Amino acid sequence: MYQFFFDLTGNVIISTLAVALVPLICILLVTLFGVWLERKVSAWMQDRVGPNRIGPYGIFQTVADFIKMLQKEDAVSSEIDGVLYNIAPVLVFAGSFAAFAVIPFAATIIGSEIEVGLFYMLAVSSFVVAGIATKFQLLLLSFLW
Repeated sequence: MYQFFFDLTGNVIISTLAVALVPLICILLVTLFGVWLERKVSAWMQDRVGPNRIGPYGIFQTVADFIKMLQKEDAVSSEIDGVLYNIAPVLVFAGSFAAFAVIPFAATIIGSEIEVGLFYMLAVSSFVVAGIATKFQLLLLSFLW
């Protein structure tokens, strides 16, 4: 696919970005359809209509919910460590994504082939730092578990 985009554009950077964006766009579209289908099936099981206001058959309800979520105000306590509180979600997702580095997706597609892959995956995927950023004692205890 890279060669196709390189022949089309003649630019290494644009073709690399295009190769990276094609799977991302496909994943986003499949996710959008999956959430819509889940809402429709849940509505059918509960004998109600489901999303039908935004777009044809309510297909853009997830996009509207995402925009609504972006416009919400953050409720932040004055007792938190600001930098760590803001970086905690990034660290949690980084641990989750780093765990995928040792999972083989095919015989030749392995992110990182290390000898202690199972231990690495278990250690990295268990990073939870959100509880350390607050000064609430129960959340701090949940981080220590």
